[in-house]
Amino acid sequence: MSQENVEIVRGLWEPFKGIDGATIDWESAAIREAIGRPYTPDAELRWSTTGPDARVYRGRDGVVEALKDWVEPFSEYHVEPLDYIAVGDRVVVPTRQWGIGKASGVPVEIEVTHVYTFRDSQITRVDEFDTLKEGLEAAGLRG
Repeated sequence: MSQENVEIVRGLWEPFKGIDGATIDWESAAIREAIGRPYTPDAELRWSTTGPDARVYRGRDGVVEALKDWVEPFSEYHVEPLDYIAVGDRVVVPTRQWGIGKASGVPVEIEVTHVYTFRDSQITRVDEFDTLKEGLEAAGLRG
């Protein structure tokens, strides 16, 4: 099951490889369908509790809204998964993200880790962590 979960998460990331996330029409029915499909109807996405936008988004539409809200402040935004680590019913994905602030013009770069939790071959929860170590520990491994 772990490798199947990794492939589901990889399938979420691959279509956005090399794409400027700030140019995506997040209201598009096709985008909403493609992003929402792997998630359970009651899925939750939780941004890092240390981030300024820390909150919980619920449901498939909530997941899309979270992504839209995340890239809104940028005139250019890119994200690259660095690895896919299977841990039981979870997949840990450290990422590198970079962009240019829309209002400030300032370039920014961060590394955060996402932990995807599965139920019945669908994503039921995504948690964001500031470090890979925190993500691995949340998934049950020592970082």
